[in-house]
Amino acid sequence: MSRAVQPSLTSYKTLFLTYLGPQWRKATLTAALIFTGIGLQLINPQILRYFIDAFTSGNSHKNLALAGALFVGIALAIQGVTVLATYFSENVAWTATNTLRSDLVAHCLTLDMAFHKAHTPGELIERIDSDVDTLSNFFSQAVIHLFGNALLILGVLILFFLADWRIGLVMAAFALLALTILLFLRKYALRHFTAYFQQNAEFYSFLGEQLAGTEDMRANGATGYVMWRFYHLLRRRLPPSRNAIMSIYAMVVTTILVFALGNAIAFVLGAYLWSTHVITLGTVYIIFYYTNLMIMPMEQIRGQLQDLQGAGAGLQRVQELLHTQPAIKDGIGTPLSAGALEVDFDDVTFGYQAAEAILHQVDFHVQAGTILGVLGRTGSGKTTLARLLLRLYDPQQGQVRVGGVPIRELHLHDLRHSVGMVTQDVQLFHATVRDNLTFSTPPLQMSTL
Repeated sequence: MSRAVQPSLTSYKTLFLTYLGPQWRKATLTAALIFTGIGLQLINPQILRYFIDAFTSGNSHKNLALAGALFVGIALAIQGVTVLATYFSENVAWTATNTLRSDLVAHCLTLDMAFHKAHTPGELIERIDSDVDTLSNFFSQAVIHLFGNALLILGVLILFFLADWRIGLVMAAFALLALTILLFLRKYALRHFTAYFQQNAEFYSFLGEQLAGTEDMRANGATGYVMWRFYHLLRRRLPPSRNAIMSIYAMVVTTILVFALGNAIAFVLGAYLWSTHVITLGTVYIIFYYTNLMIMPMEQIRGQLQDLQGAGAGLQRVQELLHTQPAIKDGIGTPLSAGALEVDFDDVTFGYQAAEAILHQVDFHVQAGTILGVLGRTGSGKTTLARLLLRLYDPQQGQVRVGGVPIRELHLHDLRHSVGMVTQDVQLFHATVRDNLTFSTPPLQMSTL
């Protein structure tokens, strides 16, 4: 299996600017709430430190009561700020990724028939919905947990240095070691998640295809074959699923070990400095408190790195889809005359595979206002003629003309506005009769057809 290419920082930056940029006001408010929450989380332990030192030194009960009330009030304010920041962050992320979904659907609708033959509806649904969903989960938490928690860790380290340079130095080394380990595990797990999402797309592609053809499969006795393919896909899906899950467990176990190491360092360091009368008992408490406060954002960052694994794989697949260009290029825009149009096939040769032509030098002329019926056995090329007329494919040789104009020179919108096609498959949408007949074309536009 080829190794997945990790999306670059530029890829994430482009995605942020394109889809999160228009919501900069909400993003700014979210950032303000984050800074407020970080400040409150850093201040509150200092109040408790004062409370402990004041109690051990025999300070008045009034001062202790005021400190306790202030501590509880700030703790409640932290919860309120966190709720608001999470709400705005989720709102921004879901709005942005819903826009991305719309862009992906619109882009897929512009791609030619060859693309849709190679990618089934089930696969496209998986890529447009699930892949973008991983980005939504990541973006909705990135501002809160990655950016905010990184600032929180930095603030804790600054306070450690202010308390005692030895505390700051040891805890900074611990934080650097912990983050290095987590980032290494994230890089290792990305390729497993890429393979996992690819297998998911293939699996749901198969399901969508088979569920759509259930009636035909039963009628032709193909149930056993479908179940064999289902079992085969499940077996192929197992290894990447197992590898992706094991990479998550590896990060969880490593995080637990790192946290245990951090608590041990805080215990030993606090006990030593207190026994040598360098720090007070309240400072010993905030060493433990800030160590756990620093460990908590690291744990949240670890969780976000798991989302980042999925987001990295999802971003790669989303970019591949957005960068896919149709083989059918729009024409220069030669205008068509009004009214009925003649149709010409001039020496047309075509095959879905270039080496295997199914139409050989087809040549006919249909005058405007006349009717032509084409008869033939299944697979003889009747549907292919209609697809060539609509320019869903281009012939390898010859050309098709409508109204005397080569269809390669027409805008695709103009061609498909002038040529109608009724398929043999009945497709009813969950909509009104008018919308099903007109594909939601406004009545004023319908009157000109």
